Formats: sequence, structure tokens, C-alpha cells
Amino acid sequence: MSNKTLLNNVFTQLLEEITPQKLIADSCKLDGNTLSVLNQTYDLDRYKNIYLLGSGKAVIPMAKEVEKCLKPLLKQTLIIGPYDTEETFDNGTYLQSTHPLPSQKSLDAAKALQEILQAMDKDDLFIYLLSGGNSALVEWPEEKITLNEFQEVTRLMLHSGMPIEKMNSVRKHLSQVKGGKLAQQTKAKGVVLVLSDVIGDDLYAIGSAPFYCDQTSFGDAEDALNTYGVFEKMPESIQTFFKEGKAGLHAETPKKPYEHIDHHILGSNSIVLEKAQQLLQKEGIVASIIKEPLQGDTRQVAKKLIKFSQNHQEMTHAYIFGGETTVVVKGEGKGGRNQHLCLDILTQCDLSCDITFLSAATDGVDGNSNAAGALIDIHSLVDAKARHIDPQHYLDSFDSNSFFEQTGELLVTGPTHNNLLDIMIMLIQPNPTKRETNG
Repeated sequence: MSNKTLLNNVFTQLLEEITPQKLIADSCKLDGNTLSVLNQTYDLDRYKNIYLLGSGKAVIPMAKEVEKCLKPLLKQTLIIGPYDTEETFDNGTYLQSTHPLPSQKSLDAAKALQEILQAMDKDDLFIYLLSGGNSALVEWPEEKITLNEFQEVTRLMLHSGMPIEKMNSVRKHLSQVKGGKLAQQTKAKGVVLVLSDVIGDDLYAIGSAPFYCDQTSFGDAEDALNTYGVFEKMPESIQTFFKEGKAGLHAETPKKPYEHIDHHILGSNSIVLEKAQQLLQKEGIVASIIKEPLQGDTRQVAKKLIKFSQNHQEMTHAYIFGGETTVVVKGEGKGGRNQHLCLDILTQCDLSCDITFLSAATDGVDGNSNAAGALIDIHSLVDAKARHIDPQHYLDSFDSNSFFEQTGELLVTGPTHNNLLDIMIMLIQPNPTKRETNG
């Protein structure tokens, strides 16, 4: 079996190991009328009504698994996701919204959530399923900010290379349902089950923290917009809103967690990396997890990875990385950060090391393409040039998807209904020629 086939198989198995269903089933147990979530228990007899709510890319499989556990006890279900589905929920509604740009559907979803939360009493309980993608799926801009203006800000940030936590600091200050503001609309007890798509599993940032709180200020958000060259491009009304916010004319986001709402992180990128390590070791491959997350511009990350490979050629070894890189998009092509990273490595690699490299999104959707990522090896560049496919041209055009579609190196899984950041696996084998020369 070739190394590319091995890594492809490992990635396929990995997606099966980290499904939202498994993560929920492993973490949530019902014993009589006592619900256990990780190390905390909830006496369900204490509550008059129990509601199941949620939003994010993983919300459908999360909800189906929770429904298995609590079905007879649920009064009402309302969940919001980006995907079309034929799944149905007892006493429930599924609203399909949009991602990565908010739309009228996002406003409709926010309104529906607000209505059901506001109708709850303090002796009710809601379980909220939160995963990546929530920031666009559920939205209600602050007064005087239109949907079109909010869309434009989001579009500018997505193309700027701004990290997700910086983007979310902006969203929280422009929104009435982010940065803990949604929690203000209910007196009910809340239990939020979280699948983290944020490096470091920061509850302040995951899904723009609808039920937690915020550590950032209007000033922090404006600084982020200026750092990535977005502020001056925004609609004038948005610029004015931030300036007024810094002057204290708009209320800041809540700064303290809510006592009546608990958060539990059930899935994260670290779990993805640990599962990948186990699968590689089952294949007889020595595998190590690199704890420092990969983040920042793909070109700089590619340089770092190439240097890493050159310094780790002593033995056959797989190195597993997690994180989320960024791309400052300047072209109209198709692709995403994972495919762009692979293409960046190809254009910079000097072929001095025998590497096989996989980079993929755990949600199965990399950027604006239908692929999860790409899988390359030491032969990829030679094979492409032999077929007169110039990687630099596609890199400059931000069209990595078209390049790998021609070379047959795309990883296509379809949407996984999950989102636990990205995984990168670098399998290094000693270069036989180099060993003989050094010997």
C-alpha cells in the first residue's frame, strides 16, 4: 500500500471515529431521570419543561443522538444548520440557514430562537447544541445595521486572512445574539454541549459565544479590522458604529459568564489528533502529535512545514498537526486553506525529503470548493509538470481546487456534519540517496 493510500484510509477512518453521534454518546448518559454530561449531573425531575435547541454544522447528528437519549422528555426542539436534510424531529423544527455569509434565513433563525427562549420560565431547562458555523447561521444585527451591511463586513473579513477569533470579536459587537447576548433573553437553566472549532477551545470564541460572555471590547474589534486592512473598506455606518462604541455610546458585550448556563466541551481538535495517532499506530506507523497549532498565513506555514521535514529525516515517522491556517484571497478561483497549503508546499518544496502530506477540514468543506482538502507526496510536483500543469499559476490564481482536480489529489468526503478544525499529517521517510551520500 502506498503512503498516499495509507493516509487517505486513515483520514476516512478518522471521520468515522469523531462523528458528533459518537462524541455525544460517549459524553452524555441518562440514568433514570438523571442526566450525566461528562462529570456533571442534572436531576431532570427539577424542571417543568425540557427544550432541545442548537445551531451549527454538526447540529443534525448531535440532535438525533440527544433525541435518542431524551426523546420522551422533550417538550420542543428547534435546531438550525446549513445543510438540507430529510431528517425529522418529534415536536421539532429544523431551519436551514446559510454559511459562511448570513442571510434573511439567519435573521429568521435568530428570531425563532429568541421567541422560544423568551417564552421559557426559570424552572425550565434547555439543552443547546453548539458547533462551528453558528456565527453565520444565527444572526440579528444591532439596531441601525442592515443585513446588507453585515454581509459586506463578513465578506471583507473572510477574504482578509483574519483569524476566526478576531472575526468573532467583530461579529459579537455588531450582533444582538452573540457574545453572551442571547443568554440575556431567558431565565431558564441552560446546558450547552459544545463541539469546538476554535484553537484552544476558547468558550469566548466558539460560535461567537451566544450563551457565554466576551473578553473583547469595541476597541479590540476595531484594532483587528485595522490590522487586516478591513476597517476603511467597511460601510461608513459600520465605521461610525464602532467609533460610537469606543466612545461609550453603545453597550459593551457582557463580560461575566452566566450562573444559570453551563458549558461542556465534548469534542475538539485535540481529540481529532489523538484519534489520528491511534489509527496510524494501528498501521504500524510511529506517530507523534505536534502540540503547537498551525495557524497564520498558508505561505509562512508551508515554509515552516518544509523546514520541519528537512530537520526530521532520521526515520520513518508521521507527524500530526492541528489548527486552521488563513489565506488572503486575491483571486476568483476555487479552493480553501487546506488545498492552498498543499499547493504552497509544492511550489516551495525542493524534493530533498520523501514526504507524503495530507491537509483537510474535518467538516468536509474546504473554502468554496466541494473538497475537504488535498493529499500530496514527493512525486506530485514532477507528475504535474510532466502533464504541463503549472502549480505556480494556480497558486497565483487562488485556484488550488482546479489544480488538484486535474492531478487527482483532492480529498472529497462531502459535508461531514462536523467541525473540529483541520488536521495535517506529514509522513516522512528517510531519503535513501541522502543516506548513502552521508554514509
